[in-house]
Amino acid sequence: MPCFPIRSVLACLALLSVSAEAQDAVDPHFLALLKDDAYQAAVMKIATDQAAELPETCAGAQFHPVGEIEFYLPPQTDGGGRVVHGLWREQIASAGCGTIVLLNVFSLADPSGQPKLLGGLPGTTRADPVLQKEGLPIAVRGLPAKAGSCHDVRVVDTVLSPDAPKDRGAPWREAWTVLACNEAYQIPLRFTPTADGATIGVDAPPQP
Repeated sequence: MPCFPIRSVLACLALLSVSAEAQDAVDPHFLALLKDDAYQAAVMKIATDQAAELPETCAGAQFHPVGEIEFYLPPQTDGGGRVVHGLWREQIASAGCGTIVLLNVFSLADPSGQPKLLGGLPGTTRADPVLQKEGLPIAVRGLPAKAGSCHDVRVVDTVLSPDAPKDRGAPWREAWTVLACNEAYQIPLRFTPTADGATIGVDAPPQP
């Protein structure tokens, strides 16, 4: 069975976490965390576990970090140099079987200095973990009536609209691929930022 493809084109598979230009502006303690072998291994494990849970798995897939770190909350360190605050996302590309699957791993820093790693939805969604959780039941409600009795329902891909504004304070659209009873449905969602997150709604009737 083929892997679910990401419809957006990935320009390259760059083996880096933060661009060289950005490194001068980033706390060296944060960079040290990103380069830590144990941390990198933990990120990769989250990504490979994500890939294994997808309904279409490519046994020969190769995993590579893609692009730059995306910050949702800027990292902050304490007096001892530990990263104790921040939320950021790293993307891992799983390439194989003729397709590329983009996996998302979030790191949430806390006072312990050991960030908690969270697997996000696959694809190019802009939503943070909270919005992803809030968007799931809305996407499910957007399924056609014939999928209403399905028990195994999951999001297997997300695509940020090509015309999404760079301004994070402006509304944006995404298409989430929801698999229900082994049939894939494209659910278009609309995100409208608010002071404490965003409102989410189905943007148009789903296309089977």
